[in-house]
Amino acid sequence: MKIFLILCVVPWLLAAQTVEEGNAEFQGGHISRAKEIFEAVLKKDDKNAEAHYRLGLIELRRSFRDEDEAVDHMERAVELKPDNANYQYGYGAALGTKAQHAGVIKQAFLAPKVKKAFLRAVELDPKLVEARIGLAQYYLQAPSIMGGDEEMGWKEIDTVIAQDEYRGRVTKAGILARDKKVEQAEQQLDILSSKYPGDWRVWNSICGFYLRQKKVTEALSASQKCVTLRPDTALSYRNLGQAQLQKGEYDAALGSLQKALNMDKDDLVATYYLAKTYEAKGMKKEARESYQRVLELDPWEGLRKEVEKNLKDLST
Repeated sequence: MKIFLILCVVPWLLAAQTVEEGNAEFQGGHISRAKEIFEAVLKKDDKNAEAHYRLGLIELRRSFRDEDEAVDHMERAVELKPDNANYQYGYGAALGTKAQHAGVIKQAFLAPKVKKAFLRAVELDPKLVEARIGLAQYYLQAPSIMGGDEEMGWKEIDTVIAQDEYRGRVTKAGILARDKKVEQAEQQLDILSSKYPGDWRVWNSICGFYLRQKKVTEALSASQKCVTLRPDTALSYRNLGQAQLQKGEYDAALGSLQKALNMDKDDLVATYYLAKTYEAKGMKKEARESYQRVLELDPWEGLRKEVEKNLKDLST
């Protein structure tokens, strides 16, 4: 009987250790499980380019951030399949992320590789929006001595808008806001809301924009649109809860954030804002419990440090 059970279990384990299974876990939000599967795939076959690419993507996530590992995996994927546009884009993104935290000399070394990877990705697939956005960001942020070119950057953004207006205008709004051109950024979002008033993604992006700008009334209005359009989505209620928290409507925020967590108990951001709401209400015990839950959900380094500080403050 024991032998029979082992024979039944082993094929299932082997089947689970495939790229397809890893992708399914990734799409389902089970990132740690996906990482384990992709690593298991590479132990069997280090020449699996897709597994290297997927691991590279995971290593670029804030909660798993390891820039060196991301670069290594993306570089390996490109070595194995140099004509894959996604892999070239991933390599450029990994290099670009690493360059952001490097010194000037290292940046000068990495910059040409970033640009080359993005250009190659666009050459291989002119409709790969991610690659065009990456190239645009490079042109707009890099100094001219490293290949930066503002005119070329905005030209790439215009191309993205022509291919995918939603992503293009949201990207343009983000760049304008970063450059402190908030009114121009709002104009891009206004265009989207007037042309696509029934698109939940538009209102989700608008809500995020106004939350970052601390424009509470506008954020609350956009979040309510999100709930109206997609009441079945945890993110809608998380948006609403964040806006209500910013406005000081703590009881309403608690209700919205708890709804979000009823839909997705592992929503790290909703859990964090639930803790912040409890803290604002003076409910220290509940705040500590929620902050502890945030740590269990494996936050990125910056958030982890903040949560640990908040827990320490609540304990005094």
